[in-house]
Amino acid sequence: MRSRLKTEFNELWVRTAANVRAYMFCACGSWTDADDMVQDCYLRALRGWGQFDGRASRQAWLFGIARMTRADWYRKKMRKSAAVSVANLDDMDSGLREGEDVNKINMVWDAIKELGAEQSEVVHLRFAAGLGYAEIARVLGVPIGTVRSRLHRGLKAIREKVKDKENEA
Repeated sequence: MRSRLKTEFNELWVRTAANVRAYMFCACGSWTDADDMVQDCYLRALRGWGQFDGRASRQAWLFGIARMTRADWYRKKMRKSAAVSVANLDDMDSGLREGEDVNKINMVWDAIKELGAEQSEVVHLRFAAGLGYAEIARVLGVPIGTVRSRLHRGLKAIREKVKDKENEA
């Protein structure tokens, strides 16, 4: 039994770790903090492994835990300082492919930060975490139509904000 648990957990880790890390980075803008949150998330998942009820996929279940880990991180961060840190795009610049427009990427990040919490979370879960609509709906506990509309409105707002900033330049 213990061997099966270890195998299942390792398989989940291999399949999801990069996406969980990206999702966490979107919350804090620091790879160090993201790594700490990832570790906490997987420890919580391991401790709660027996509580998985099978109503959702393991990945959706894990991202539910990741979401709560992010929320706890925010609460702790808010207690420590009045200002929540925003994404440090310098951490990402080194990972850009040659030819990518850093200014445009910065504009997109700024636009995402201006979204409301519901829209930005759906954008993070879709693009940073790589979840599908049904999995996002399970993680957030909302209908799939709500996910689609939040994502649509969020992406529309991002496009408009980026376009406005490009016109200003």
